[in-house]
Formats: sequence, structure tokens, C-alpha cells
Amino acid sequence: METKNSFFSNSLITLTRQLASIVIGITLISVLGRTLGKDGYGEYTLITYVPLMIMTFLNLGLNSSTIYFVSRRKYSLKEIFNTNVLMALLLSLIGIIIGTVVLYLFKESKFDELDLSLLFASFFALPFMLGMIFLQTIFQGQQKFKTFNTALLIQQLGTVISVLIFVLLLDLGLQAAVFSFGIGYFCSVTYCLIILFTVEKLQLNFRSFSKTYLKESVTYGIKAHISNVMTFLNYRLDIFFLGFFLGKGSVGIYSAAVNIGERLSIFSQSISSVLLPRISSSEETVDRNRITALVTRIMTLFMILLGLVVFILSDFIFDVILNSEYESSSLMLQLLIPGIVVLAVEKLLSNDLAGRGKPELNMYVSIFNVVLNVILNLILIPSIGIKGAAIASSITYILSFMIKVIIYSRETKVKPFELLILRKSDVLLLSNTAKKLAKSFM
Repeated sequence: METKNSFFSNSLITLTRQLASIVIGITLISVLGRTLGKDGYGEYTLITYVPLMIMTFLNLGLNSSTIYFVSRRKYSLKEIFNTNVLMALLLSLIGIIIGTVVLYLFKESKFDELDLSLLFASFFALPFMLGMIFLQTIFQGQQKFKTFNTALLIQQLGTVISVLIFVLLLDLGLQAAVFSFGIGYFCSVTYCLIILFTVEKLQLNFRSFSKTYLKESVTYGIKAHISNVMTFLNYRLDIFFLGFFLGKGSVGIYSAAVNIGERLSIFSQSISSVLLPRISSSEETVDRNRITALVTRIMTLFMILLGLVVFILSDFIFDVILNSEYESSSLMLQLLIPGIVVLAVEKLLSNDLAGRGKPELNMYVSIFNVVLNVILNLILIPSIGIKGAAIASSITYILSFMIKVIIYSRETKVKPFELLILRKSDVLLLSNTAKKLAKSFM
């Protein structure tokens, strides 16, 4: 019972941070969308997605393997910390070089309407981007979710405060927005280092670099890495296709819908971030199956209800957050909602499988998703425009969810209806939890 209470307590802590993240994220969308306009916001999205893509391709899955090996306690924290820091610096240098070469080769492409100097400048956020994901996952592996969530929150706060000062108040435009993007990661890395130095008593000493840990970490992480790369492409390729076929204005309209839609998945993310180290450290298969099945059943119902509410209020949401320039974003969000709902539930199953040491299963599904998504985008965007990207995403997410449920069921012997249909005992648990929360606030 204590373990279950701990799981829900950690999930609640993470959820609180994620709720704060919604407020910060919506503030960021509103300020950037209104001040930059749909063209400027589209350009900002395309520019910042490039370093995000480089980071995703180059991280070698070290963030995922850090969670796994810290929770397993196979290597000392000193070895993991110093190896991760050195790899963050090395990989970011490689990323800057690759990004610069690619930028030079494609400077005459259809993306030449982007500010290439700003795109180049965005590459220098890479050391802090890689540093953040390699350091914060140490806390996640330790199941220190208060620290883990604070690191994530500081990154978002750093960005939004910088945007409010330099973009909204000083009206410095797109350049300040891209600068603010890097500032957020810098703030988070600074916080992580302070905690690791002062609380964990670690020291930066590259003589503690562990080749053995790195080799084993990459071996484990590469499976999760390929899956994460495929997942990133699955989530973001439509943005690049829109930029290529329709221009940055269409990217601005579509990315506004995507960014608001992603706020729906915060509930799944809060539980998933707790679930992965919890499953990794558990030796009992029955315990693993019981926790994931319970959480998935509750999340399925919740996401369906939340999706319906957002679908109905979509026009109102965009009227409040943005302006008439983004009127068509409402339809994009409505087309995305079916996919977003099932994607949030699928993330729980993906993290469970990764926690069991089987990230390759997620990888196989992700590869299928990318191939399908590319085909659908190439067919639908040229023929029906921005709507094609939203429809392609939802179709891909729904099929991906169905496949993941089948795979998970075969791996765990948990039947699909046991994963998705709420039980009486779940209702009682929710009722008792709600009563306890109510009492704690009284």
C-alpha cells in the first residue's frame, strides 16, 4: 500500500508541475503568437525545431539509459554525472558542426525565407539542451520528482520570463524570442548543477568518466534512442512538410493548434515520468502489471472526457489565447484531438515497456509510425493543405495506439479490456483519493 501511495504521491507532485507548465506554455503561445504574428510564430517554430531535432538525433538515448542505470544503482552517481556532462559537451560540439554544414548546403532551398543567422545562433543552445536532459534524468532515476520537476519548470520559466521582458515589453521581435529559447535551458542546467554540487556533493572531474558505463548506457539507450528519434519525427515532420509546401504562415497556424493540443497530454506525462523508474526498479511482474493497468484505465476515461471538453470549447480557447489571425487553428485542434487522446494513453504503455528493458518494441512501432506519417503527409498536405497534416497525425496516432495495446497485451498477458475499461474498484480508489485530497486542503 505504501508503494501505491508513493506512486500516486509522486505522480501528484509531477502533475502539479505540469499544471504550472500549462499556464506557462499557454502564456508563451499567446505572447509569441500575438506579437510575432502567424508568419513570425511559424518562423520561430521552424528555427527552434532544428536544434531540437539535432538534440534528438545526437543524444544516443543517454537520457533514457540514465534513468535506468541510476534506478538500478549499478554505477556510482559520480561516474554517471561526469560521463553525462562530458558527453553533453562533445555531442553539442558535433551538433553545432553538423548543423552549420547542413545550413550551408541547404541555404538555397525553399526554407531560404528563414533568417539563417538566427537559425545558426540557435545551435549554440545545444550544450544547454543536452546538458539539461542528461542531468535532470539523474533526479528522475533517483525518483526525486520534486527536484526533477523543478528543473523542468525552471526551463519553462526562464523562457517565458525572457520572452515577457525582451519580446513583449522591449519589442525586440524574433531575435529575442530565439534568444529566450536558449535562456530557458541555460537556467535549468544551472539549477541542476547547483543541486548536484551542493546536495549530492558531486564534483566535476572528468577522470571519473566511465567507458564501461558509457558503453553499457549506449547499448541500452540506443534502442530507446531510435524510438525517440522516430517519435520526434512522427510528432514534428508535419511542421517541416508544411514549411516546405505551404510556408511559415501555415506553420504558425498549425503549430499554435499543436502546442495547445499538447497541453492535454500533461496528465499522461506526469504519470509516465514516475512510471518509468518505478517499473525499472520493480522486480515483481504482478506489481508492474497492476500499476500500469490501473493507471491506464483511469487515464483512458479521463482523456476521452477532457478531449470532448476541449473539442467543444476550441473556438473559445483560440479567441481568448490568440486572435482572429489564428481562427483556422481551432479546426486544426479539433482534427488533432482524437489522436492526442489516444497518444496520451499510449505513452503510459511505452514507458512501461521501456521500464521492463524492452525499448525495442517502442522502436518498431515508432518506425512504422514515421513511414505511415510521411506517406500520409505527402498525400494529404498538397491536396487539402493544413488540414491534411492534422488528419495524417490523428490517423497515425490512432493506429499506433491500437498496435501498442496489442503488443503490450501479448508481452504482459493483460487483456486489452483490462487495460482500457474502468472497474468498480478504480472508481472507489478515485473517490477515496479525492476525499483525502479534499481533507488535506481543509
